[in-house]
Amino acid sequence: MVAWAGASWGPADLDVAHCSTNLALLHGPAWGPRFAAAYEEAGGVLAATASERLYWQVRDALACSEDVRVVARPWRQAGRTELTTPAVEEWLDAYVTTLIGG
Repeated sequence: MVAWAGASWGPADLDVAHCSTNLALLHGPAWGPRFAAAYEEAGGVLAATASERLYWQVRDALACSEDVRVVARPWRQAGRTELTTPAVEEWLDAYVTTLIGG
């Protein structure tokens, strides 16, 4: 089964960035970069330069920031009650800070 909100052609970096953001919000900021590294270790190919990869990661994280409340709601409904909007916002802030080297 494929359940995409919007299928389209695009760089693998965007898909990896989106999954990385979700993992960072679900399990903590350190999980985002771990996924991207695991993707490459498994043979996945991302953009040639670190700055290109960073662009997609930050772009996806910032896009998520506009709807943290909406993003977190289904996770709480699925039983992750600790993922309140403020908690997810905090992890998102920490994840973006990690990405930009802060």
